[in-house]
Amino acid sequence: MSSGAAVADKDAIPFGEYSAIYDLVYRDKDYAAEAGFVAGLIEQYSPRKGAGARVIDLACGTGRHAFELAGKRYAVEGSDISSGMVGVARESAAARGLDLRFHEHSFQAADAIGGKFDVALAMFASLGYLTDFSDFARAMRNAAGLLGPGGIFIFDVWNGAAVLPGYSPHKVRRMGDALRQVERVSRTSVDALREQATVRFEFEVTYTDGAITRFTEDHHVRFYFAQEMTDLLAALGFEVLLRCPFLEPGRALEASDWNMTFVIRRATS
Repeated sequence: MSSGAAVADKDAIPFGEYSAIYDLVYRDKDYAAEAGFVAGLIEQYSPRKGAGARVIDLACGTGRHAFELAGKRYAVEGSDISSGMVGVARESAAARGLDLRFHEHSFQAADAIGGKFDVALAMFASLGYLTDFSDFARAMRNAAGLLGPGGIFIFDVWNGAAVLPGYSPHKVRRMGDALRQVERVSRTSVDALREQATVRFEFEVTYTDGAITRFTEDHHVRFYFAQEMTDLLAALGFEVLLRCPFLEPGRALEASDWNMTFVIRRATS
């Protein structure tokens, strides 16, 4: 906590100082419903179903999806590039009495996790942070390498058909708890040709003792078009088992759906 203004390095890995307030910012996010959606996909497509199915949550953030899935008796581990987010996840797991293992690896280094899983998971459009194709391809190979025979990879990405006409250049969110009040200003610009969005988050955190912390993070996110992603996956040796709107496995994807969910596995031939 600072009495002045602390500004983060604009080139730093996202979710540095953000990690300390992330759960407050997303306290209304329905992690239980999202985990239920994932569990339904696991039960339909995973080679191993029910209690004990092994799940690796890549880009796990503060662990909220992992906690929900552990509550459904899946054997869950998590990994994230941000040491701050992993630290929060470990503390929160301990507070909940959950014995979960968390790793500190990026998608590109996820092969260091080791072991074999029935399901790999990448939620909240986290794969979009890989704006370079070589990084994306490596991440997909690493995810495949973590999976046992018939294992599945569940992930979602932004849908360019919805992003281009529907993004908001400027948003303000305010939230608070007993310790602090947070204002988050987001300024978004889109490069349609590169299929990327840059979101600058400007934070002001005011504590009950009057101290104020300010910091800024730039998030660069790649978006995709549905057929483009399907073709990329085929070129990388995957088959698409399901392509649907986020949280709606029974509905066909439409151009207006912001998040596209894919369930994939290594092609067998």
